[in-house]
Formats: sequence, C-alpha cells, structure tokens
Amino acid sequence: MKKKLLSKTYLRDAENYKISFYIDEKNDYYLTVKKLLKVKSPFIVSTGEKLMDDGYYLVEITPKNENYNIRHYIDNNKNIVQTYIDLSYKNGLDEELKVPYYEDLYLDITITNGVVRILDEDELISAEKNGIITSDDLKIALSVKEKLLKEIDEKNNKYLNLELSEFLK
Repeated sequence: MKKKLLSKTYLRDAENYKISFYIDEKNDYYLTVKKLLKVKSPFIVSTGEKLMDDGYYLVEITPKNENYNIRHYIDNNKNIVQTYIDLSYKNGLDEELKVPYYEDLYLDITITNGVVRILDEDELISAEKNGIITSDDLKIALSVKEKLLKEIDEKNNKYLNLELSEFLK
C-alpha cells in the first residue's frame, strides 16, 4: 500500500497552485483545498470531463475514522465535475509534516454526473492474491465499498454532503 500525502498527490501537471489545510481537532475529518492557478495543460478523462485546468480546485476530505478519502474535482464555476473516492487502509495526519495522508487500498469509486463507477477491483483482488494485502484487508475494502455505494444511493454520507463553498476562495 502506498502512503499518499495530500500535499503531493494529483499535482504533477500543476505549474502553480495554492494549497490550504483545514486541520481542526473538533472535526472528525481533515480538509485539503488545492487551487490550481496554472496547469501545463487541461486534464480531460476518457469520458470527456475536464478535471483540471487553470482556476479549478481539488478538494479532499479525509475522514479520521473511515477507510476512504474523497477528492472532488471542481471547475472554475465552483461546480463539482467528478468525485473520486479512494478506499484506504488507514487515514491520518503525518506527525512530522503535519499533513493529512491516506494509505491507498487500490479500490476506487467515482461519481460523474450521477453515474457511479467502481474502479480497480481487479487490482485489489490481485494485491490479495499476490500477498501485498491480507484477506482481512480485502474484506475491509469490499465492506467499505458496499457501505459507500449504499450511502451514495441514499445520499446520506456526511462527508459527501459537506458544504464546501466557504473553502473555495
């Protein structure tokens, strides 16, 4: 599993950006906002959605007590273009750098225009077969996937429903 620091993820094509961390011990999550000031070129996925361009945002919500990290790709009109959920083994705050992180558990869920897709389930199963993760890790990932799919369908996941406008400046 890869430990992903939110100060470094998904910024390789960003030439200039501003990053803000909202780390409040009263909350049960960490929030990271990346404002893309200048990108090398727009990032457009195969389905045609532009996820990254000048003036766009990446907002990541890292729950402290859940096994996933939510990343919203938000356009310059402050509309969510896509939500990408990385299932994780563990989330936390890096003690040395004081930056949120998650340990990626291969399985992902995307939401684009109301369409929910599950990604990389084959990678998750392969990781278990090859001894990279345990069978318990696999069970956790599949259980979290089912819980999230139910919450997405019922629109009752508190992290997906967070009001983000105050953080988009």
